[in-house]
Amino acid sequence: MIEKLKPCPFCGGEDISLVRICNVNNDFYYVTCCNCGIFTVDYDKEWDSIKAWNRRAGE
Repeated sequence: MIEKLKPCPFCGGEDISLVRICNVNNDFYYVTCCNCGIFTVDYDKEWDSIKAWNRRAGE
């Protein structure tokens, strides 16, 4: 099961997208806020990008 993406930690926006970049050798994933444009770094696994996005300081 894929975890639900949390709202943007910067602007509070809820229009969040998981993006897949297809390359010849492998795919990369990142999460971005469609409201303010902030995004995670690229990850090899979809799950890693979701965990990075949902991680919050102090949790």
